[in-house]
Amino acid sequence: MLRVPGVPSLARGSGTVGTGHRWRRFPAVSAARVDDEGIFLPEALDEPVDLELAGHRLWSFNPARDGARSGRGVLVSWPKPIREQLRGTAQVVVTPHAGGAGLFDAEVRFGDSSEPLAFLDDKGNPLTLDKGGRLQRTFDRMDDASLNELTSASRRVLDDLAEKCGLDAYLCYGGLLGAVRTGHMIGHDSDVDLAWISRHTHPFDIVRESRAAEQKMRSLGWRVVRMSAANFKVWAELPNGKRAGVDVFGSFHIGSYFHLTGSLRGKLRRDQVLPFQTITLEGVEFPAPADLDAFLTYTYGPGWRVPDPAFHFDHPYENTQIMGHWWRGSRRRLWYWAPFYESAQALEVPTEPSSFARHVAGKVEPGARIVELGSGTARDAIWFLQQGYAVTASDFSGAARKVAAAAARKAGVSLDWQFYNLESTYSTLTGAAKLAHEPGPKHVYARLLVDSIDPEARASLWRFCSMVGRSGGRTFLEFRTAASRAEPTHFGQHIRTYARVPVIEAEIAARGGTVLDKTVGRGLAPLGEEDPVVCRMEVSWS
Repeated sequence: MLRVPGVPSLARGSGTVGTGHRWRRFPAVSAARVDDEGIFLPEALDEPVDLELAGHRLWSFNPARDGARSGRGVLVSWPKPIREQLRGTAQVVVTPHAGGAGLFDAEVRFGDSSEPLAFLDDKGNPLTLDKGGRLQRTFDRMDDASLNELTSASRRVLDDLAEKCGLDAYLCYGGLLGAVRTGHMIGHDSDVDLAWISRHTHPFDIVRESRAAEQKMRSLGWRVVRMSAANFKVWAELPNGKRAGVDVFGSFHIGSYFHLTGSLRGKLRRDQVLPFQTITLEGVEFPAPADLDAFLTYTYGPGWRVPDPAFHFDHPYENTQIMGHWWRGSRRRLWYWAPFYESAQALEVPTEPSSFARHVAGKVEPGARIVELGSGTARDAIWFLQQGYAVTASDFSGAARKVAAAAARKAGVSLDWQFYNLESTYSTLTGAAKLAHEPGPKHVYARLLVDSIDPEARASLWRFCSMVGRSGGRTFLEFRTAASRAEPTHFGQHIRTYARVPVIEAEIAARGGTVLDKTVGRGLAPLGEEDPVVCRMEVSWS
């Protein structure tokens, strides 16, 4: 047994620092192992640990928090984004982040491949798993020109928020933490975070404020992606050919609590945020909260001064529920579909058109306008295009759009893609209104969508279909029925709602729809070995 000096411990989930140093008893390095299962350590260290693969840091974790008891030690399993690509051979080094004796250092073969293994982007840059569970190029791997451009772009975004949108905007989260600690970006971070402090104290007014800022930023030429009702992302193009995000979060006082999206909720006075002071990040000055210690303690806990690349927010359930109800209704189920389309599972989806697509093609006039909701990999949308139809594809998952775009390029077609999110009343109404005012009939096509959304979102679906369909178009639906509830399915069984056919008919009728044709049966829409009971409907709207 080796005795090695310990380091200040980090409180689980908070990043706070223990009161003193301690000595740990740690077995010889040979007692640790790394394999296809994960990283086995003989002791559950309660501190950040770095894992390097092929010479660069791939992941940092806290064994006490992230591991599970296994035999006489603890096993930290590979996160899904890493596990899915873990095939090949590489030198693996595991060490405590704060230094000290190494825990593991050996060449490891993963899977049945002896090919060199490295996690790289399409430009050959090493990737690291960030705190959000995504493989990203972190700042410690970014060239100076790109880092300088991102910092400058972040300041331009902030200036537009302040001068053009009238918001009190400031630097927050990782950017603020790095500026206070060293004046530089945190090496294990991958984006820049800004916030504005609202003058309003009601969620509805804050949503309006955020929407107005989003629209103004778009009009100024920024590429903006809505993340929730109270925050959005602005994309900055970098000299290295990649892009990086500048996240813009809402912060506000409601009742006696100060809130900062994502899910921070606690005690912080307004005079601890305003008036702003100035702080320097990578040589660029930014507005910053008035009381930096109070703000960073609110954000990260009292141990914010100690670097922790394995840091995770551990938001109380009450906080996530409150913030979720206020801001994130439009992103329900995205937690499933985004990782699905980023995983190898998406490759298992057939590329040939579904039998339902062929069925609908026999029902509509040649060259008709078809709007597909829930396009996924766009297998049907691409086929409709190839048959001469005017097609608009849509899916609320950005990851699905990437898969669909790649499939369209491979097929040699140009795919018109629009963003319609049925979980968002705003997206539903504005999207349907624009379509409804375009000339000519538009047919809505939705396969395996009705059984993948909540009843609340179905209300938005019928609203969308009725608005678009009143110009003469019809709605074509195919969905798994309640009879398929106990049957196996390859994709997404645990999030399906398996709608009852009479309920769907009643919902459609209540909104002015008429079911022109209905077929219920098994074998209408086989998916590999699946043979579910599905319902096909053709609906018109008066």
